Amino acid sequence: MPRDRLERTVVLNEVRELDRQQRLREGVLKQINRNPDLKRAYDLLVKDLPEEQREGAIAQIAHQAKRAVARTLGQQQTRGQSMGV
Repeated sequence: MPRDRLERTVVLNEVRELDRQQRLREGVLKQINRNPDLKRAYDLLVKDLPEEQREGAIAQIAHQAKRAVARTLGQQQTRGQSMGV
């Protein structure tokens, strides 16, 4: 593959990854903002951070929590399948 094409491919992949991360972040924040109790809970967690860092911190915490829940559910399903056999 020619060098310039390879460079364009790398840049395109980086842009796609950034776009994917932005869409995930927006989806997480939209989900939080729809639930007032959840929004208050996250606001309480980040109340001591500077204003410009709060939204990013909320998205990061929510994303980590979502991954932890998914991992736990996956482990429970795996255990249930192995015990049910």
